[in-house]
Amino acid sequence: MAQHDHQLDMFDFDTPAPQAGVSASRDTPPVRGKSRARAPQRPDIVVDVLAEIHTGLLGLLDDSDRVMVFEDDDRVRVALDEDTVLSLLSHGYAERRPPRDTVSCLHGITRKPVTPLRLTRSGRALLNRWGALKPI
Repeated sequence: MAQHDHQLDMFDFDTPAPQAGVSASRDTPPVRGKSRARAPQRPDIVVDVLAEIHTGLLGLLDDSDRVMVFEDDDRVRVALDEDTVLSLLSHGYAERRPPRDTVSCLHGITRKPVTPLRLTRSGRALLNRWGALKPI
C-alpha cells in the first residue's frame, strides 16, 4: 500500500521533506574516497574485528584503502567487514603500521604491497571493555 503525501508516518511525525540532490535513504552505499557517516556497529562484530587487528590478520592494500585479510604469509583476500574496519580507522581505534612493516603479498595473481593494521591505545581499551561483555 503506497503512502500518500498527506498521510502521516506512524513513527515519524516531523519528517522533513527531502532536499533536492540529497538522498533520504540511509541505506545508500557510501562513495569511496569521501567521508562517510557510519551507522553504529554491533559489539560482537566490532570485538571480532578488533581481535583480528590485534593478532595482525588485517591490512590495507597499497594506497587504495581496501581492507585485506592475510590468508597466509604470501596471500591476501578482501575482508568482509570492510566498513567496520574503516570506521575503526576513522575513529582512531586502529591505525596503519609504519611503512617498514609493509609486506608484498599476492592479491589474485598480482603482487601488491599490504600495510598491516595495529590497534591504538584506545582500540586496545575498547577491545578489553567490549571483550568482557557476555552474550545474552
